[in-house]
Amino acid sequence: MGGTFVLKKTQGSFQMEKISENEAATFILPRADFSQRGSYFCEYQKKLPNQVIYYPQGNTAELSVKVKLEKPSISLTSPHAMVIYSPDKISVTKGSSFSITCSIHSTYPGGFFYLTKSNKSTVASLPAFGHSIFYMAYFEFPALDYTNQGEYNCVYGLNISSMSFCSLPSKSLQVTVIATSSSSVVSGLVGGLVVLVLVLVIGYLVWRRRRQGAGTIVQFSNRFGGAIKQDVDERSNGAFDGRIHNTQVNENAQSSSPEHNNADVDNSVERVPEDLAGRVCYELQPLVLS
Repeated sequence: MGGTFVLKKTQGSFQMEKISENEAATFILPRADFSQRGSYFCEYQKKLPNQVIYYPQGNTAELSVKVKLEKPSISLTSPHAMVIYSPDKISVTKGSSFSITCSIHSTYPGGFFYLTKSNKSTVASLPAFGHSIFYMAYFEFPALDYTNQGEYNCVYGLNISSMSFCSLPSKSLQVTVIATSSSSVVSGLVGGLVVLVLVLVIGYLVWRRRRQGAGTIVQFSNRFGGAIKQDVDERSNGAFDGRIHNTQVNENAQSSSPEHNNADVDNSVERVPEDLAGRVCYELQPLVLS
């Protein structure tokens, strides 16, 4: 004839019974909850027709309820394209900036991400944000220094029922800070000089073209089709010499004979048709050419 096993809790009125024909019984809790944590013990009693036999209380067993958290992921976020990638190690130039992203799949919201360095000290902590079952946090490094290099890990933690729970650390991300390359500095200086030279050359060519376009050519034509072309600069530079030359020509014309004067006129200007009566005059008409 079998007996009855009774499962009790040291604190509270919790009790479960199970009749068993054997000398053992298994109690199944349908869903673990924080209210179920504590110390439990079993009692065994056997009912006879005239009496109930109680056996001594068994040993206590401690039941603890824990939250199982996945390992978070650690990755880098590109500041330009917002692309997330997960390398094992990265080399970053001194003074530059980058961002470490911690993320996790969890059904427990309201947690925190802890960024640890070399699995020892906590560098920073940020509240997790997200929705449903995915949460994340961004750790910004505005200007890297040599003190920032090392191995980084992400840890997710939360508090439930006045109890703290933390996940296992994520995989490590090795960050190495390198000095600014001298070749990049030299290439930057050379590029700047090339741009400066190009600007100067283009400016000079534009200035020269405008100056040449500003010169005006004056063309004199007489009524008989003859043409004389002078540049404005040449006329301005030779104005005084022309006056002297004209004075000398006038003096020579007064001392020379009429025949000599007629010969000079015939050689310098085209011959006038003989059927024109009287004195023939002509003008020099200026035509401005741009």
